Amino acid sequence: MLALYRFIIGFLFWISLPLLLTIVLLTGWHRRGLSERLAFYESPAAELGNGTRIWVHAASIGEVRAAGMLIESLKVHQPPYNFLVTTMTVHGRDFARQHLGPEVACQLAPLDVPFSVNRSLALLAPDLYVCLETELWPLLIDTLRKKQVPTLLINGRLSDRSITTYRRLRFLFSPVLQSFQLIGAISDADRQRFIEVGADPDRVVVTGNIKDDIRLPQDPEKIAANWSELLDLKPEVDVFIAGSTHNPEEELLFPLISDLIERGTVVILAPRHLDRLAVLESQIKGEGMHYDRLSKLKQGLQRTQPLVLVDTFGDLGELYSIATFVFVGGSLSGSGGHNAMEPAVWAKVVFFGPDMADFSEAAATLENRGGGFKVNDVAELGNEISMLQEDRNRLQQIQQLAGAAAREQLGAAEQQADLINKSLNNSNKVQT
Repeated sequence: MLALYRFIIGFLFWISLPLLLTIVLLTGWHRRGLSERLAFYESPAAELGNGTRIWVHAASIGEVRAAGMLIESLKVHQPPYNFLVTTMTVHGRDFARQHLGPEVACQLAPLDVPFSVNRSLALLAPDLYVCLETELWPLLIDTLRKKQVPTLLINGRLSDRSITTYRRLRFLFSPVLQSFQLIGAISDADRQRFIEVGADPDRVVVTGNIKDDIRLPQDPEKIAANWSELLDLKPEVDVFIAGSTHNPEEELLFPLISDLIERGTVVILAPRHLDRLAVLESQIKGEGMHYDRLSKLKQGLQRTQPLVLVDTFGDLGELYSIATFVFVGGSLSGSGGHNAMEPAVWAKVVFFGPDMADFSEAAATLENRGGGFKVNDVAELGNEISMLQEDRNRLQQIQQLAGAAAREQLGAAEQQADLINKSLNNSNKVQT
């Protein structure tokens, strides 16, 4: 089946390439990074070093953060591994280059077509391929198998929504899953789903969610103090952060935001996708509200408005350090939510809507520990915040419970790093 898939994809690629290139040149659509997607990399593979090369594929910014934790856990290896990180998005690649350091090569992932896959493997020559989460590229995985490069799937998950697709396309994904030497699933439920769609039960283990294995930076108090100074926050002022919001959540939140501002709360609004900024700014102005852009404040301008719009990449994780209340976006828009542990690790009260399908384990853990709360709508969110503003003792108790729940999740990065070391050791034994 994969051989037929390879032929069809390759045929379609070559006959459509002239048209696609013409569209790119005329419209600029996907022009940035196109050469990397075709595996024409600026940096030669030689710059990766001569040691063991580990290729970590991370879809976007969230997975890049997870890759960073994984790499930190593997840096203790002697001699040290050499790391290449690929992403699917340009923003993810730029974030990786900024946050993973110059010793980690960061590129866009090749298109899953024979030309790009073969060229990338010839140039990069990985000793191990690690796929973070469940972004399966059939041609790439099959080509790695044929070249006897061991492959791992870690932090693997199959949601209730995606399992239907995998069941329907089991004929395609079953051989792909069987190509992985090991699969590290987030939960027992994910393990069973992988087995259901074709994975070898003996190769699927549960390791927890590396995205929940979040550690505070070395100087959390200093980080919070820096953001408080940059935003000119008084110690007694509450801060409400709506993080990683999706359409139409901002519009739903506007009445609450207006009410909180009237009560003296500073509000920080961080949309998930910054390409929506122009529309979002128009909506804010339409509500008669005024705001400051975070990018301008970082350039040294003084905050003049109680509403701050986050128009920068990579700052939300640290901004949570100054929050009093956090709403996790994507949970009222049917988008599956986002990681509630990111604010919880800072010991913040976390709220989320009814749809946390993509982070159900984290949401359930916070609810069970009393550090996070599901709200059915914005009205309920506003009521919960009002009650906590009036009961500061309960607020502090919940903050402590949220921080404790987040600390309980530590350890997934080390478990997944152990899988990588195990895989490389087994591979070396086979070769010798």
